[in-house]
Amino acid sequence: MESVKPMAGGLVRARRRERGAALFVTLIVLVLLTLAGIAAMRSADTNNVIAGNFAFKQAAMQASDRAITDAMNNLANITVGGGGNADVNNRYFSVRQAAMDSLGVPTGVNWSQVACTDETGAAVANCDTSTGSYRIQYYLERQCDANPTLTDLKDIKTHCDYEVRATAPSEQLAIRYRVIIRVRGPRNATGLYEVMISGPATS
Repeated sequence: MESVKPMAGGLVRARRRERGAALFVTLIVLVLLTLAGIAAMRSADTNNVIAGNFAFKQAAMQASDRAITDAMNNLANITVGGGGNADVNNRYFSVRQAAMDSLGVPTGVNWSQVACTDETGAAVANCDTSTGSYRIQYYLERQCDANPTLTDLKDIKTHCDYEVRATAPSEQLAIRYRVIIRVRGPRNATGLYEVMISGPATS
């Protein structure tokens, strides 16, 4: 009885098909691994950016505390002798500003002219130039719809936002002031903040 043997050519073709299929599968696996690697790199980059942004926001908010302290100290000089009814160039609005930009900052604020300091309080000559540290600017806006008569408690309460606990005399009346703060950090990252503080109507 003779055994049936496959032809040699058939074996070669079968082996080639197997090798071709294995190569195709290998290529697919390599492509998938490459895509997974790219996705992982992008995810890592995104996480780094998010972490960097969060760190900047945290540090910028801490730096803005300097502006709040300076603003509160500055109010005593601005309001002395009834001076609170006069604008101070590049520092103070005596009444609420109606015109705002898309970020809610009064259009009358020209940041290039506003004094700039670092987080230690030292003056910075040019706030647009990165120094590797945080650069801080602020502007004050008294929350009044018109300049009141500073010797008239009723008129002050009519035109200005004030603390409910406030009582006469006007020197002790706690008017609200909006502090608009701009903080610039490394690589010129910028943060805008605002805070409401209370201060005297006059001093």
